[in-house]
Amino acid sequence: MLEHAGGLGSLVSADLLSCEGFTPGRRAGVVVIEPSDIDAGAMVSATGWLVPLQAGDSFDEARRGLGAHSAFHVDEIDQVASPRGLYGVASDVRSGLDRATAGMDPDRAGLLSGLSTGDTTGVGGGTEEQLRRAGLSHLVAVSGSNVAIVVGATALMVSRVALPIRVVACGLTLGLFVLVVGPEPSVLRASVMGSVGLLALAAGRRTEPLHALGLALIVLLGLRPGLISSVGLHLSVAATAGIVLFSGHIRSALGGLPSFVSLALAVTLAAQFAVAPLLVGTFGELSLVAPLANLLAIPMVAPATVLGLIAAVTGALVPPVGLLCARFAEPFVAWVLAVGRTTGSWSWASLEVPKAWAWPLWGLVIAAALLSLGKLRSARRPPGDPESAVEPK
Repeated sequence: MLEHAGGLGSLVSADLLSCEGFTPGRRAGVVVIEPSDIDAGAMVSATGWLVPLQAGDSFDEARRGLGAHSAFHVDEIDQVASPRGLYGVASDVRSGLDRATAGMDPDRAGLLSGLSTGDTTGVGGGTEEQLRRAGLSHLVAVSGSNVAIVVGATALMVSRVALPIRVVACGLTLGLFVLVVGPEPSVLRASVMGSVGLLALAAGRRTEPLHALGLALIVLLGLRPGLISSVGLHLSVAATAGIVLFSGHIRSALGGLPSFVSLALAVTLAAQFAVAPLLVGTFGELSLVAPLANLLAIPMVAPATVLGLIAAVTGALVPPVGLLCARFAEPFVAWVLAVGRTTGSWSWASLEVPKAWAWPLWGLVIAAALLSLGKLRSARRPPGDPESAVEPK
């Protein structure tokens, strides 16, 4: 087993293919099977039918973009060897969270698993629909914000040690977290950006967020070109760029509000504005309550994520402690669910929009981005720069 790819299935490295009447073949490449709950890194034995990926089929093209050479329709699959090494550690962490959340409300346990380890299978279809209408679907699974929370929490815990040790600790945490949650596009983007930031920190330099984002995309698409067609990556990049470009201006416009409110609202509005063309062009829907829902829910995400991960680790080592940590996380998860269910159930929570409207929205976002870039460059010019001088009228 190589990795899980969400709704697209699970990627498996086919080391040996055997078919009656034919010579067994080795190194048959990567095949994709239906989504499986077998842990990444495990060895499996499966019987079924090997079929080619269809050209022109968007679903199969997305699978091909992940590196799959063909599809395998499984009749029966068995795990023959458990994950080893780092994959084994990641498997133990996921199992620890399953034990820690045993007995919790299924939706609460599912959302906690989604925030902490990327496993969204426990969230019911009705709840997931309400979260989507509320603009909170990014909270159902791990995203770049969760990566920032985990690395930030690690940095806080080791803040009193020497810089090289802090960088190594954050890097190891980042690597293990990616291994636990799997290679989701938004997580990969955030992890590469985080790695760039850690390297800059080790070198004593400051990173420009947009430069780090661009470098992360170059590295990520160089390693996995198929991600260029990933909607998850598109949304992650757009949201990140939107926060960098627009959140400062929006926060200035909200200067009359308390600082913690203006900051949270500015980040939410900036991200929602930047991803609006993608949401309309891809799904034909736009959430009207997303700013309010995110403003209410996001403050609970950080404690839920950190407590969920602590519950996962301690659940693997000392199950009673893991169970206690999961119970501490439960109120935060319950709040997020309550916000999503309430706002997502309103009849006007989301608006169906013709997909063609994505084009004028793109024009608006691009124009705003160019204007914001111009202001940022002007603000960074030194006072004596000739270009910053204003000609007399």
